[in-house]
Amino acid sequence: MEKLTLSSLGIPRVLNAATTYTRIGGSRMAPEVLAAMVQGASDFVEIEQLHKVAGERIAKLTHNEAAYVTPGCAGAIVLTVLAILDRDKSESKNEFIVDRNHMVDYVQSIEFAGGVIKEIGREGERSEADLVNAFNEKTAGIFFVPGLNRPPGALSIERTVEIAKQHNIPVIVDAAAQLPPVSNFWHFTRDAGADVVLFSGGKGLRGPQTTGLILGKAELINAAAKFAAPNTTKARSLKVGKEEIFAILKAVEMYVSADHEAQAKAWNAICDQWVSDFAGIKGFKSSKMVLNEAGQPLPRIKIEIDQKIFGTSARELALKLWESDPRIAVDHRDDDQEIFLTPELLNSAEISVVTARVIELANS
Repeated sequence: MEKLTLSSLGIPRVLNAATTYTRIGGSRMAPEVLAAMVQGASDFVEIEQLHKVAGERIAKLTHNEAAYVTPGCAGAIVLTVLAILDRDKSESKNEFIVDRNHMVDYVQSIEFAGGVIKEIGREGERSEADLVNAFNEKTAGIFFVPGLNRPPGALSIERTVEIAKQHNIPVIVDAAAQLPPVSNFWHFTRDAGADVVLFSGGKGLRGPQTTGLILGKAELINAAAKFAAPNTTKARSLKVGKEEIFAILKAVEMYVSADHEAQAKAWNAICDQWVSDFAGIKGFKSSKMVLNEAGQPLPRIKIEIDQKIFGTSARELALKLWESDPRIAVDHRDDDQEIFLTPELLNSAEISVVTARVIELANS
């Protein structure tokens, strides 16, 4: 029987110099995580007990009261909203306050679970009064997204929690891509006081792409778990397999014990080398950035392109890289003036391929 590979399926391989986008597969699991997944798939187990034990271990590792493994971060949003709505036992108490500057696409998961989004604030602005005035008898929770570019004076998670507690309203933090730093595991909950924080398992954690985490208060997390499989509820489709639970547990263990300083140093060195390698290309202006697209401390480079000199727009260069063999994914903006390269998801051989292909296209 033929071995299954991308080649045997006729699908081009992608070198990910962009970021942990779901549409190109998220991140890359470590061998130890893959081994844990195989081990988890090898035996039968009572799923609720496995969830309980894994949750207890993850909670301890992340300095939280409780933890639960979910099918992705969007699944974590759905389960958390279901738990809050069920706790309130009121059809009218279903509004979740969301700052306009926090209105990411994934907010739709609130509506999927039966909640209503109450958008506050104005584009690029935010005042404390906007939040205070938003509370009413329908308010069920606050949805907070950290890490994005915030306007001056935007409310911090700490102040948001303070205001929420005055109204006895829970705060949900969607921190899907907010690793590193590792301290974010406990910063939003233990330190800032949010009720729960949600993470993707398939981004910085390098766990299975189909996993996520809810961390925080046990009461809310236990309520959320009752809606997920193997329970026969309206959210039974939100199922996590035994092999995925094993794998994400191993990924968390590895992440909290990793030498993040050494890893950052290695990635910074690659970015510095890229800036040097591309310095002689006319129409290119390369510079290192200390934050990634989600505002996290992951270095990448920005290449600003002067189309009149270079002869090709940023969009066209990104397309040519994507049409390469193998495909090369880079991050680019709609203004046709810049692309971004990150080393986070590339091995040494792939970095050489990316470097050579950019130079080749620049000289063609």
